[in-house]
Amino acid sequence: MQAAATGTALGLSGTVLGQADEIQLGGETSGWVGEAPSEIERETNPTLTLEAGSDYTLTWTNLDGASHNFAIEDADGNDLVGPTEIVSSEGESQTVEFTATEEMSEYYCQPHAQSMRGSIELAGAADTTAAADEPDPLDVRRISVRDLDNSNYEMLYTYRKRRALEVLLSDPEINDTVGNFLSGFEAYDPHTDRLDSISVQGSPDVEIEGGIDEGAFEVTVRDRQVAYGLVDRQHDELVGATLTEPHDVSWTAWEADDLGEARLRTVIDDSRVQEHIDGNDWYPLFKVAEEITSARGIEHAGVSPVVLFVKDEDDLAAVAAYLDVREDEAGEVVDVVRIDDFVEFPPNELAAQVATSDESVLEDVQDVPFEQRPWYTANDGYHRMEEPDDSFERSGWSIDWEPPGVHGITVSASYEGKPVFETLDAPVTYTGYMLPPREGRNTREWFFPDDEPVFNGDLLFWDIHSVDFGGPGPLGVIEYPEEPGRPEGFRFRSHYHTGAHGRSSEDFHSGHRFGPYNYDISYDFYDDGVFMPVWRRQGPGFITEYIGQDDEKVTQQYISCIAMDVTPGTTDGVEVELFDGDEWIRASEEFYVEGEPGMIARFSNPDGSETIDLPLDHDKELVVVRRTEGEIGVEQRIDDMDVESAFYHPSQYVDGESIQGERVLVWLLMEASTDQMPHPAGTTSFVTFGEVTLSGY
Repeated sequence: MQAAATGTALGLSGTVLGQADEIQLGGETSGWVGEAPSEIERETNPTLTLEAGSDYTLTWTNLDGASHNFAIEDADGNDLVGPTEIVSSEGESQTVEFTATEEMSEYYCQPHAQSMRGSIELAGAADTTAAADEPDPLDVRRISVRDLDNSNYEMLYTYRKRRALEVLLSDPEINDTVGNFLSGFEAYDPHTDRLDSISVQGSPDVEIEGGIDEGAFEVTVRDRQVAYGLVDRQHDELVGATLTEPHDVSWTAWEADDLGEARLRTVIDDSRVQEHIDGNDWYPLFKVAEEITSARGIEHAGVSPVVLFVKDEDDLAAVAAYLDVREDEAGEVVDVVRIDDFVEFPPNELAAQVATSDESVLEDVQDVPFEQRPWYTANDGYHRMEEPDDSFERSGWSIDWEPPGVHGITVSASYEGKPVFETLDAPVTYTGYMLPPREGRNTREWFFPDDEPVFNGDLLFWDIHSVDFGGPGPLGVIEYPEEPGRPEGFRFRSHYHTGAHGRSSEDFHSGHRFGPYNYDISYDFYDDGVFMPVWRRQGPGFITEYIGQDDEKVTQQYISCIAMDVTPGTTDGVEVELFDGDEWIRASEEFYVEGEPGMIARFSNPDGSETIDLPLDHDKELVVVRRTEGEIGVEQRIDDMDVESAFYHPSQYVDGESIQGERVLVWLLMEASTDQMPHPAGTTSFVTFGEVTLSGY
């Protein structure tokens, strides 16, 4: 049985020699996670080095609530230990005791035998299998924002993702595979040496078992495959390609709970919904609860969408039902919409439009090394996850971080031994649909003209960034070596499929992706004291519900919000100034300002030389407020529903308090105007970023 393409196979995860006789792993669909001994901590599918004849106790814990078990096999695929009984409850553990033998080759999870698979090495034995099976990584790296001039970084994601996908689909064998998908999922990373890394994955069929009366829905996508490509972006030539073997992927889409069942029955009892589900297999996705939604004129926390995925003959569609839950928790259906395409250009339809070459190059070009696959899909269609230590130092920066609650990863950062950010996180991404024309308004006036948490368009999500609610969260650190014209640095990258199923997002990564989102939130740090928050949207969310409805309205608008507790060399309070393009103005009170070319916000140490400068241009806004208990930014989203339901825009917290010499919370709002030019979800990405410059450190 073929080993999964993991970091271990390419030497990315350290081989563990002299391990203790007790081993602890976490089990999730994207891979086994090393927990103990310390040498394998946080490694994905770590190599286990054992001594033949020694006894071992291995305990693993279910991390995502999917169905997992444990087994060890020999090189011919014969099971030597297990498979054990299936464990399907998140947090449940299972212990396996065994004696190591020389025949042991790999350990794996039977339901997820491709992604959850790691190597076993016998102490003293050479591991030649990985070297023989896996191609060597290329001497290229992922491109940073500062590698390119002007707006070329954004243009890469806008144009090259679609073009690289078309080049991959020009291979006839890959085209034939993708053309049979019910739906698909794409991922893209640009590399140096003019290489594009692209992948597309999906399956030709889905089976749905169970139902509301059975208390659960079990979903299995059949024969899911991933096609990886390396594309020479100068010549639009496929120089590397891999097509994985087909395998099934399963997940439990829903398990009964009282409120969920009541709302689901309300939905399926509606005649407009019955029109689409009668006689068809279907399963539900509770994309979000009302906590983060305003729709159809109903305020924040008063409306909840429920999505049903419906298998209709040879097609897969979505039916979105909107529940008014203000008076009755079970809700009242106020609108029902059927959506046939999850993105504007589904990969299977795109495949039909692409002219193919005469012959496949799969046997002629190199396989795509794990290192050069897109991070979102490198591990057999799942995320490559290589979390750094809780504290680490690179490029003059000291970083402490905490896993996501609902604000994404929380970072504390120092530069040259002096504090910069006490906290840095992403409390909200606004995703709004069908807004009226902007007419020169700031985002608060445009989204919330009545200064109330009721959206001025058709549908708004105050999206959270969580491990539990779609995940996966932190992915890893990308290092940028010093280059002519750019200092060394690194990117701390995280990713969020808000609303998808579990940390591994099995549904989204199988192409069942109407509803959930696809946000890349990265923090770039450089040796010259520059920090850059980089936000990237891949879609799709609910965009295909609205495409083509009303050309006079703004179909979709995003706002990415980064919150920074700034500490320029001190934690005792700051001086705040604003340069308006002509002069520096001392800001005495909390403020909300729209960015203009040449505008700079400055935060300084009153008793030192350290300053933090934040340039603002026309697609950014800034809110500076005192740190106040009971306000989002200090408080976590959805912890207190009174605080959450009253929240609509960070500028609502501007109320005239003095900020000079005080600790302040700085909200950077970065707009993503996807409606101003074509940015089709899936086939293109929208990038926006900010820049913070330190001096006096």
